[in-house]
Amino acid sequence: MHRYRPYLSLAAILILGTVLRFAQLEAKPVWLDEILTGLFSLGRSYQNIPLNALFPLAQLADIFTLNSTASCGQIAETVATESTHPPLFFCLTHEWLSGVRGSWIWQTRSLCALFGVGAIAAMYGLNRIAFSRQAGVMAAAVMAVSPFAVYLSQEARHYTLPMLLIILSLMGFIHIQKDLHHQEKINPVVGISWAIVNTLGLYTHYFFLLAWVAELLTIFALILGKYFHPGRLGLPEPTPPASAKKTVTWLSLAGYSLLPLLFYLPWLPTLYNHFSRPETDWFKPFEPSWVDSVTPIFQTLAGWLVMIVAFPVENQPLWIVIPSAILMLLWCGYFLIGIVPRIKAVLNNKNTRLSGLSLLGFTAVVLLEYLTIVYGLGKDITSAVRYHFIYYPGICALLGASLIIKPPNPLTKTPFSILARAGGLRPYSPTLQGAGAGAFLIVGIISSVFVLSNGVFQKPYDPAGVAQQLNLEPNVPLVVVVGYENMQEVALGLSFALELDKMRGRDLPETSWAFMNRSPSYQSVWENLGTVSGLPPSPVNLWMVAPGLRQREYPPQLGLGDRLCTLDPSQYYRLGIPYQLYRCK
Repeated sequence: MHRYRPYLSLAAILILGTVLRFAQLEAKPVWLDEILTGLFSLGRSYQNIPLNALFPLAQLADIFTLNSTASCGQIAETVATESTHPPLFFCLTHEWLSGVRGSWIWQTRSLCALFGVGAIAAMYGLNRIAFSRQAGVMAAAVMAVSPFAVYLSQEARHYTLPMLLIILSLMGFIHIQKDLHHQEKINPVVGISWAIVNTLGLYTHYFFLLAWVAELLTIFALILGKYFHPGRLGLPEPTPPASAKKTVTWLSLAGYSLLPLLFYLPWLPTLYNHFSRPETDWFKPFEPSWVDSVTPIFQTLAGWLVMIVAFPVENQPLWIVIPSAILMLLWCGYFLIGIVPRIKAVLNNKNTRLSGLSLLGFTAVVLLEYLTIVYGLGKDITSAVRYHFIYYPGICALLGASLIIKPPNPLTKTPFSILARAGGLRPYSPTLQGAGAGAFLIVGIISSVFVLSNGVFQKPYDPAGVAQQLNLEPNVPLVVVVGYENMQEVALGLSFALELDKMRGRDLPETSWAFMNRSPSYQSVWENLGTVSGLPPSPVNLWMVAPGLRQREYPPQLGLGDRLCTLDPSQYYRLGIPYQLYRCK
């Protein structure tokens, strides 16, 4: 029975992880990015959305209907021209939508949740190769209950698929490291598999490029360390191999490393075009100031925090926010007391040093790449916590390897030992050891429950909250006009429309929607409003959703067809973007 215990534990962890990822899967509102996932994966495009004309909310069902005739090539072309992402995820999701029944929201999120479950199993494989079977089980448990991983798994976006591919890539990366340092040759099956996984990752998410480069740099850094400072790093002493064997090893490593780039050449022009597109400008501060130079550091630290604990602090009353924030910080400090000496123990153990250094080096290089993008290119990718998924597998693997270790009395040579004796505690008292695996997993489960209940990781732009405000007077006919200049703003408007459609249904007065092109200025929108037709009977509430418009720039009166609409100064809101109520008679 003992030999099967790890597999039984892994099965229980997979069941727990599956429940946490599929529970309440359709409960949260769909936001901007998920709208884009739905449109592209359904085989739709910008051209399928009614623009510059009123349409009833009932028409939304036609927009979000599967186009079964769309091919992967057509989807890739749409993504290349209307988005800033590679196509593989959308092609896979299209095939999934064609074979699984249910609402498109549940279908798209369920595939991402499945990839999230796959990431749990893959974490076991990674740490099984890197450290031990026990470390593999613990890493799978860390991934299963992480509120950050649960959040990513419930997003209909390409986060869990590239994260899964990064874990698989790290498996090959660790295998290659061990081959190079112990046998000084590379298993061809491992090398080719590693190259294939990296190629798939590059076609799944552009940020995978950071992980790929980080692996390559870490490999070569440790090779140099082995040959120049083997004693300092504690790596195996290099042996002088035959010249021919050495040449073959280096050529094979170069080939496996560069093969993904060769396969990626057809998409490189599109990558260059996407990088310079205005859709990526949201990474840049709206009004730059000195605060922007330090904000990325704190955002990164916050990203690390929510990987292990997440209590409700978003849009909550102060009596909830303050205790939640204090508890999170206290827990983080208590956890660090225990985990830091454990990580040191992993790095000091000759049996785990190579894998530990490899994963630590990978994580550190990715973080350096993030800082280079933030401060070198002026694009703050730390502003969205979800983008920390690139190096999360490295952190998860290190935590899994560390949590199974009882560190060798790390507190006896610190001030904690003095405090312990003063308080009558032993220097290695459990009270001073920090959080262990059991406490870590319990806090993770509690945090994941907060994710499922929408207490944390709430959807950006709050589509449900905006829709509730748009539905201010349910018994009055409603017209909502959204100004747009790109696909992202149209998708944002559609996320509000879907939530509003849920609230108003078919029993309330007519609801109409319109997307109006705001280029070159909002003056064109005001003029087009006067030409619309098919309006519901008076009186009508007109909501003007105007990205980029300041409150003082809203006209006091607008013409809507043959109606005159007057601004209601008490009904102005801004949740990410501004929207203003006009009353029309």
